[in-house]
Amino acid sequence: MENNKSAPGFSTDEQVIIVEDSRIFAHILRNAVINELGTETVVCSCYKEAQDYLEHNSQNVFAALLDLNLPDAPYGEIVDLVVGKGIASIVFTGEVSDDLRDRMWSKHIVDYILKDNQQNVQQVLDVLKRLRLNSGIKILVADDSSTSRKIIRDLLQVWNFKVLEARNGREALDVLNRHEGIRLLLADYNMPVMDGMEMVKEARRNFSKTRLPIIGLSGAGGATTSAHFLKAGANDYMHKPFLAEELYCRVRHNLETSEYIMTIRDMAEKDFLTGLLNRRSFFSSAGKLFENARRGNLQLVVAMMDIDHFKRCNDQYGHDAGDEVIRYVADTLQSTVRKSDLVARFGGEEFCVVGVNMRLDHIETAFDNIREAIEQSVITAGEYQIRVTVSTGVCSALKDSLEEMITCADDLLYKAKNQGRNRVVTDISS
Repeated sequence: MENNKSAPGFSTDEQVIIVEDSRIFAHILRNAVINELGTETVVCSCYKEAQDYLEHNSQNVFAALLDLNLPDAPYGEIVDLVVGKGIASIVFTGEVSDDLRDRMWSKHIVDYILKDNQQNVQQVLDVLKRLRLNSGIKILVADDSSTSRKIIRDLLQVWNFKVLEARNGREALDVLNRHEGIRLLLADYNMPVMDGMEMVKEARRNFSKTRLPIIGLSGAGGATTSAHFLKAGANDYMHKPFLAEELYCRVRHNLETSEYIMTIRDMAEKDFLTGLLNRRSFFSSAGKLFENARRGNLQLVVAMMDIDHFKRCNDQYGHDAGDEVIRYVADTLQSTVRKSDLVARFGGEEFCVVGVNMRLDHIETAFDNIREAIEQSVITAGEYQIRVTVSTGVCSALKDSLEEMITCADDLLYKAKNQGRNRVVTDISS
């Protein structure tokens, strides 16, 4: 048995066990897992080695990669051993038949992969990465049949999802409203109180197809039921009874499609260096807040902030260190302001903050606390320890346009610069 430590900093609760009698293939798998996932691996060459190791260490194993045919367990006994310990298991096999596929899925494995070329190693890594991602994902199952809910719940839990349940459409909508972050909904058609079709229509009032993919389910009807579900707003449809493999593929496909779209949207709306809003998305979001303020529904404060002597920082420490400084200031801003506020990078070392319903007597103190936090911080950038300060101008008076408030804040920022930097100037104090 080989125990291969990951890079420092990775915890043992993400350990992967590889049970494989081919030393060459086990070596390839081990290196791939360590290099791409940074995860500690344990390699066992036979059933007995794996059994002995898991007897005392199964709680540390995140996932298992299992050869189906071992010298001392030629009929897949290793799968029963490892799955029985509650470990997510990916099975390797040199061939696959309908009978073998059915037997493997009945044991609640995560997936099976043919052991026939190098590309299959990448499949293994993709599945392991997906398992990691799944551990933070909530899926809601809406079905009036407790048996059906249990079957789906058990399959989803094998893949590390957190599963919530509802017995009808109305209950499902209540769960969606009470629990943040539900990423996928599986909805049966025939349910009391509110059926799946009506529930999908209601859910779509608040959740887009990207934000909440929905897979419709039904044991009755055919193409007509499928079409009705899709027209009501579902992303996908499955007919009961379905194969575990089909459920896995459709759930993964819908989640990954949603993730790809959200990633593309983030790239379009956020600054690549800091993750803050970029100028275009800032003006779109801040413009809506400004119009609300014009209607008297809220109060608005606009602040412009600039890192002092940033060119000197770049010249002295280099642009990579300068990027670290920008990221640090951005993170400080994002973690300090409230969720209702907006923070954007306006370009270079300049940031804009829109505060919503801030008390006038607290405005200067709030921004001065941010200034002080940055002044007292030491930013590590490679071999350098860097200190920086910021200057801020704050406009609290509602103007005729958002652009005028930004210009006002910008003028106050330059006033702060002229007064010696590392200070906050507001239209109240000036």
